[in-house]
Amino acid sequence: MVSVWTSNPVIKVLSGIAILFGAATLISGGRALFELHGTESSAAKIVPFVLYFNFAAGFAYIISGVGLILKRRWAPVSAVAITIATTIVFLGLGGWILAGNAYEMQTVVAMSLRTAFWFGVSVILSIRCREYSLSPDAQNDPPSNQ
Repeated sequence: MVSVWTSNPVIKVLSGIAILFGAATLISGGRALFELHGTESSAAKIVPFVLYFNFAAGFAYIISGVGLILKRRWAPVSAVAITIATTIVFLGLGGWILAGNAYEMQTVVAMSLRTAFWFGVSVILSIRCREYSLSPDAQNDPPSNQ
């Protein structure tokens, strides 16, 4: 049986994008963190909880992308967890905006892209998850402590 991972390059491409997305998130988030803790005038429109979440999520993007490339059984679950967490933070951003707090439109666009990307990855992985769990490659994962 041919593994769904080798027969479906879409998963590998999405994994690569997740890793690049994570690296870009860490770089931009790191810069923004320095800005937030630097001068107050330039940090006035930064939404702190979104910034901290996105910076931490950058690490999760990379780990999830690597897990997908390495065909780890936990990787699809991590993508769904990232999707859920990102959606919750995005909803929090909506509340922040509705409360009249300062924000940048770039933050709304970035959160929209993050949410859409991880939702798409989660949907694709959910469709492929059954096939993945039945593939011989997935059986190489160490047993979980259940």
